Amino acid sequence: MALKKDLTVGNLNTQIFMFALPIIISNLFQAMYNAVDMYFVGKYLTTASTAAVSVSGPIMNVFLMAVSGMALGVTIILGRLVGTGDNQRIKKTANTAIVIFLISSVILSVLGIALSPAILKIVYTPKETFSQALSYLRIVFAGMIFTLGYNLVCAIQRGFGDSKSSMYFVLASTITNIVLDYLFIAVLNAGVEGAAYATVISQGVSFVLSIIYFRRKKHIVTFSPKDFCFDKKTAGEIIKIGLPSAFQQATVNIAYVALNGIVNSYGLYASAAYGICVKLDSFAVLPCSAVNDAVSAVSSQNLGVGQKERAIKGITVGRKILIPFNILLMAVMFFLGGKLVCLFNSDPNVIYMAHRYIKISCIMYIFYAIYYPLMGFIKGTGNAVFTLLNTIAAQLIIRVPVAYFCAKILGLGFYGAAVAWIIAPIFSNTVYTIYLKSGKWDKSSKTHI
Repeated sequence: MALKKDLTVGNLNTQIFMFALPIIISNLFQAMYNAVDMYFVGKYLTTASTAAVSVSGPIMNVFLMAVSGMALGVTIILGRLVGTGDNQRIKKTANTAIVIFLISSVILSVLGIALSPAILKIVYTPKETFSQALSYLRIVFAGMIFTLGYNLVCAIQRGFGDSKSSMYFVLASTITNIVLDYLFIAVLNAGVEGAAYATVISQGVSFVLSIIYFRRKKHIVTFSPKDFCFDKKTAGEIIKIGLPSAFQQATVNIAYVALNGIVNSYGLYASAAYGICVKLDSFAVLPCSAVNDAVSAVSSQNLGVGQKERAIKGITVGRKILIPFNILLMAVMFFLGGKLVCLFNSDPNVIYMAHRYIKISCIMYIFYAIYYPLMGFIKGTGNAVFTLLNTIAAQLIIRVPVAYFCAKILGLGFYGAAVAWIIAPIFSNTVYTIYLKSGKWDKSSKTHI
């Protein structure tokens, strides 16, 4: 029996909050993978080691998000099938997605391992940290099947309206990662390679636990090889929605890598400080991402049964949840950001640069509270191509050039990247608002249902 939750009836305020809460917790602990690595590396190793982990994060995410972005196609299609009760189509869709992700994980590992040296050179990785960053990347890429497997599990469960079960898997793997990081780095002195091994092993634990859960609960999706299939029509539907999302996610992370290249040109301290700031900011926007997923699931299910007004209402509900929280969060980061930086590095130069950066970048939180629910709605309508075009414009035409202009032309240096983080969501929200009011999203969504 499929474990599902109907989001087409009931109190929308409660549903979005309760759907988003487990995702916030899950994303919080998932984000701790790289952060925990950075914490132990910063505590027991050197600033060069901290820079190695911080440089590796955006590069790794370009590859990871390019494929995990496909998960959106899985979530949306399953979300629309759940209400129909067509278990055969649901099962075929899920198992086709599993095959796509298995093949993608192998390709991703090979490409990641092979291209890591060239990419590190392209982003001007400081020579003091190059070899450590290369080792870290190659180990993590080798275990990408576990990372992608976990993301697929989350996509399937969210398609069924269930955001809670995957939370338990990531809790277990995060605890495993903390224990292994301490063992490999503090006790065995395995350096950044130890941090990478801890990450891969812990994600493997998460994936295995999720498969065990699916089978014991007699879920319609069992992850059993005998059920694997590849239906061309279903694969085409997943790719039609998922591929633009994959390009969207890749575009975002390509912009991160480009910004990394600008920042790295200012030296080792700037590289380490930027990595810590990006990690802190990634924690700060987790609630936004969770509400985004919740609104996307709500709009997908409700548009699937023709409830357009209820789907649109999800945007307002999402903003009511995020705006007060993000205002508080912005104040915390502005005044206490320096103390949080100290958790990852004790070098005075790094702490000074990172704290000044955060005082600028935290302004973006209020804009994210407005932007993310609207983006989630548009994603749920299935208008993936428009979302992709908006992202390309915001990231590559706005964010990267603004960062370069502020850093190099205006002379803001390292801090120019922080200004770019504020401008991009303002631009994207404006574009999405115009698109929503135009009504074109509705015409497009009807073709996807």
